Amino acid sequence: MTGLHPLLNGLRRLAFFFTTVIGTILMSQIAHAKDTILNHHSFGSGPENVLVLHSWIDNAGSFDNVKPYLDPDVYTYVFADLRGYGGSSTIKGEYTSSEAASDALNLADHLGWNRFHVIGHSQSGMIVQRMALNDWRSGSKRLKSMIAVTPVAADGYPADDDTKGFLTASIHNPEIAQQLAAGLTGGRLTARFAKAVASGNIATSNPDAMLGYYHIWVDEDFSDELATAHIETPTLVIAGRQDLPGFQADHYNDTIMKWLPNADLAVIEEAGHLPMYETPALLAALIEGHLSANSGP
Repeated sequence: MTGLHPLLNGLRRLAFFFTTVIGTILMSQIAHAKDTILNHHSFGSGPENVLVLHSWIDNAGSFDNVKPYLDPDVYTYVFADLRGYGGSSTIKGEYTSSEAASDALNLADHLGWNRFHVIGHSQSGMIVQRMALNDWRSGSKRLKSMIAVTPVAADGYPADDDTKGFLTASIHNPEIAQQLAAGLTGGRLTARFAKAVASGNIATSNPDAMLGYYHIWVDEDFSDELATAHIETPTLVIAGRQDLPGFQADHYNDTIMKWLPNADLAVIEEAGHLPMYETPALLAALIEGHLSANSGP
């Protein structure tokens, strides 16, 4: 038996070593995540704070065409670059909805915001649903309201294998990315417009990040959690009549509108997936109508 003592002591020291190392790594990762502040810029200086997150094929400048129609005296808008995009292009991560939601909340903390509104476009429309779920479950209820512009629903985008192949092939491929931009707007706009969207995306994004985020809206599904949480956060879902089927009003009526009891749906007849470019003044009116109805303490 005495011969076992050195072995047991050695195993204890080894277990202690691995526990210490793993704990240090985990704490380092947590601290790093908490220290991550997304690149951002602000517009306005009003008392109502609004955090805006962009789509898979864009960046923090995606709402620039909407800014002239926003009220800078009532609202303070902060437009953020997700990890891997724009000024956050060098920030690497796991590229999950949970990580992105955490990054957004960290930014709000950094800005000193206690309560605020959040807007998410397309893939970030899914991210803000995750934010609302986390916010409601935690009991903090920091979100005054949420706006999801042509969002991916919490059960992911209903893509078949061919569509998935097309989407992944579009990552930093100018020709296919241009086809995607044209398809998202119903093929109604000029080739020059589609080329500008594709070129802007390629110039301001990290392809590894795009591939990572792609898996958010193709592989993730937290719809059951969303549906059973009974979230009462005032929500506006904005759809474009000219958009692809998975972003149409009937799809939202079967998904998000059933899961969120305090949600309203607005449809822009002359827009597809990119109303910030297609109908910026109308988008601004819808946004600020919802924000105004849910402003205050």
